[in-house]
Amino acid sequence: MAGKMNGKTGERLLLVDETEADRQTLEVYELITRKMRISRVPVLYKALAAEKALLPCWQALRPAIRVRAFEEASDDLRTRAARAAVELGCPLIETQLEWAGHDLDQIDEIRGQIDIFHYLDAKLLMAVAVLSQAFGGGVGGHRRGARAEQRLPRGVPQDMDHIELVPEEAAGNLGKIFRSIRGHLGLGLVPDDFRAVGRWPKYLEIAWSDARKRDEEPRAKAAVAELMSQADEMARQLPIKAQITDEALTAAGADPVRVRALLERFRKAMPGLVLDVALFKVQLDGAESARGSPFPIRWKYISSDDYMTVPLEENVKLRAGDPTSLDDLADDPSHAH
Repeated sequence: MAGKMNGKTGERLLLVDETEADRQTLEVYELITRKMRISRVPVLYKALAAEKALLPCWQALRPAIRVRAFEEASDDLRTRAARAAVELGCPLIETQLEWAGHDLDQIDEIRGQIDIFHYLDAKLLMAVAVLSQAFGGGVGGHRRGARAEQRLPRGVPQDMDHIELVPEEAAGNLGKIFRSIRGHLGLGLVPDDFRAVGRWPKYLEIAWSDARKRDEEPRAKAAVAELMSQADEMARQLPIKAQITDEALTAAGADPVRVRALLERFRKAMPGLVLDVALFKVQLDGAESARGSPFPIRWKYISSDDYMTVPLEENVKLRAGDPTSLDDLADDPSHAH
């Protein structure tokens, strides 16, 4: 962890890792992994924690992120990114990987990691769109009925692979690729996506080099801009309103100006990252596979008793001793023990 600010493009983001976090932050991190359906806390939230803005931002975001409309908006962004990747021209690379010395088991492991971030990054783009528009009067709040507000199942999907990251300060060719990634995304660090597939440097070199060939194409620039624009519009159409006030940020010890600057950095980085990972997915598995969610939710099999909402402004009252009540209390970081 280095650098002095989280606002200037190119400077390294400040992060609060789990080993450095206080109890309240750890409780929020646990909720994030459950609600985002991912085994690691994404960098976005660690950066918000470094600005002391995690709690007010998560309290604003959590009601929106846990409903079906948010998940389906993320699915739509993922589909749009995959279509853009196909339009840009994205040849399959499995044969190249075999020539580079990767066996089929290794290629399947790479595929598992790409699936994770192909799933996650579209959700993070939506989260950034919601948070960056939540200031002032807020964003969302369009009531679209029980279907849109249906709750997501919690927890990491059973078929999601484990995420194992290589050190960011790598040497040799991998270090060169990581330096390129830091400069390209403007976050001053290497996102987990690339550290996860950094276990296979030859693959990352092939995939990253291929993606960068398209940077100056007008279609690629248009696709990146459209992804952010579409995320913003879908955030406005969410059934749950998200709002962050400067007073809430200040009360938490955060500087609202710095928080806005941080979110602006992610607004610049995330659309391109979503498109890059969509390119990687198309390279590995083709267009049809890339258009769908790697970890789809089987909504028709979800019990409505467990995942249908009540109005979010009302407290849910449960019987004493009902174990579900413990989970709902844990969902609110303000109920710290």
